[in-house]
Amino acid sequence: MDAKKTPNQVVPNPQTSREAFWYSPSLGNLSPQSRELFEQYSQIPPDDVFAHIYAIREKAWEIFPYPCIGQWRFLDLSISQHPAYPRILSRLKQPPSPQQPTTLLDLGCCFAQDIRKLIHDGAPGNNLHGCDLNPEFLDLGHDLFRDRETCVAHFFAADIFAPNDEMRALEGKVDIIHAASFLHIFGWEEQVIICEQMIRLLRPQKGSLIIGRQVGNLTAGEMGENTANKFLDRGKVWRHNEDSFRKMWSEVGEMTGTRWDVRVESLVMEDEWRKEWRQEGVRRLVIEVGRME
Repeated sequence: MDAKKTPNQVVPNPQTSREAFWYSPSLGNLSPQSRELFEQYSQIPPDDVFAHIYAIREKAWEIFPYPCIGQWRFLDLSISQHPAYPRILSRLKQPPSPQQPTTLLDLGCCFAQDIRKLIHDGAPGNNLHGCDLNPEFLDLGHDLFRDRETCVAHFFAADIFAPNDEMRALEGKVDIIHAASFLHIFGWEEQVIICEQMIRLLRPQKGSLIIGRQVGNLTAGEMGENTANKFLDRGKVWRHNEDSFRKMWSEVGEMTGTRWDVRVESLVMEDEWRKEWRQEGVRRLVIEVGRME
């Protein structure tokens, strides 16, 4: 890797072909909560929802062919599936004081679909921030949800490895970070750097929280074969199991002089991925990391 480039700046192999094994041509079924979001929040007629989503997905695929786009994972609204979602929504809707509202940052937010879900469920949009490396995805998010003139959430493009002024302006001011399908696209050392930056973004107080989900494995280690990173020329990735994820946060805590309550659950992924996408021992990790002091 060029020493002058951050891990996010490595130019990918332009594999936008629909032959990529993580590209699913058809949408299949749309969950009731996703349909509700498009029909009620975005006011899209029911008969137009599928065609609308498909058109935006195709534009996004040409920008960068991430697996979450190819496999329609952005429609999961994953934050609402997290066990902590009711607590998070309550904190956002009922902050401890009007003078200090609860703030949430969706890191690597793609179209910021989870922020739209929070707003639809009653969270104040002006306390929500969405950050992605690709500004085009943030722009497409407005097209996807048809809220360019109405959404008051704060969206900005930034590289987590080279924070810009907008990201630095949030340091020490965020209560909750949502980081889904993000850490797992990097190696161990890069993940440690990301965790350190997340700590800088969070308020330095008990109760600051990081939640999300990511791909893991029963056997922790560096992996390169049969991952999108191999085909996108982004290098090898580190797949955690529960023990290695806790170990990483123990190291991060020592490096930063902080203590964290790390909760991680390893789940079987059922039939969500194509058979050829699977790796032996692949799991989904659901994470919740809370500051203890």
